[in-house]
Amino acid sequence: MNGADVHLAATTTALRTVVAEPVTAAAPRPGEALLAVERVGICGTDLHIWDGSYATGLPLVQGHEISATVAALPGDYDGPLAIGDRVAVEPVVSCGTCYPCRIGRRNTCRSMDAVGVHRPGGFQEIVWVPVENCHLARELGADVAALAETLSVSLRAVTRPGVRAGERVLILGAGPIGLGAVIAARDAGAEVMVTDLHQSRLDLARALGATETVRGIEELPERVAAWTSGDGVPVVIEATGVAAVAERAFEVVATAGRISLVGVSEQTAHLGMRAFTAKELDVYGSRSTLDFPAAIALAGRHHDDVRRLISHEFGLTEVGDALAFAHDTPHSVVKTVIAVG
Repeated sequence: MNGADVHLAATTTALRTVVAEPVTAAAPRPGEALLAVERVGICGTDLHIWDGSYATGLPLVQGHEISATVAALPGDYDGPLAIGDRVAVEPVVSCGTCYPCRIGRRNTCRSMDAVGVHRPGGFQEIVWVPVENCHLARELGADVAALAETLSVSLRAVTRPGVRAGERVLILGAGPIGLGAVIAARDAGAEVMVTDLHQSRLDLARALGATETVRGIEELPERVAAWTSGDGVPVVIEATGVAAVAERAFEVVATAGRISLVGVSEQTAHLGMRAFTAKELDVYGSRSTLDFPAAIALAGRHHDDVRRLISHEFGLTEVGDALAFAHDTPHSVVKTVIAVG
């Protein structure tokens, strides 16, 4: 297999338009490995690129939640990967020189060049990826390896506020990131409460280890007070991006508590300055992933639970249908996966 191979790719050519057809692979850049794609998860970012609410260049082969096997390695490569190894792809390609990169926060690189967002991604049979972004996932099934990226975002949202064993954690939102946060928080030894509007997602949260679930946010202050004997919850993870939900996080968090904000939207939350100072809160923004191998290890410890996040599967020629379905019926979907190879 080489860069001149013709292979099938599903390309977003315009807004809400995906064309699946044979293409000729681009030549590799220095230091890239050639991967034979197995599975690719669909993320909210994919939906936003598809509907035009996330600006990036088109045409584009999307897909950044990738599991694959190694088909070729750079000629000078001397590392742990071998031909045929299963890998999970870390999509963030960082510059290494900007301020965030220099202080070890490359997940917030100012010149980020993400696989499937700014450069060709996984909705194709083969893809070139920087070899350092390919992480061994030998112990994972292809479907679970594809969800390592989702789990890495959830893990970052849990590690940012430093969740500890025995603590109580409230997770606002039971989408893929919130449910992944249930897995990560329970793995850290925390007790977990989850709120969401949809009972099916709350049921899944309980199956993943949450001990308390609340439908909606109206009763949340009373439920949190009862759960914490009036103290408020020590850690809140906001995974919806809904402004009203984020505002409620500041109400129910304990004095001297921590809030981790991982939900993404363009909404504006309205908070008085005393929301931060009266309780002397620690508030963390959480973006992308920083420790991808830790997410793979977490997936290995909870393999069956991670697989439960997959609600739908489509083929490579059905990427357009899969994006439309996930976009138009979001509450019937947890995680959609594209089966490629």
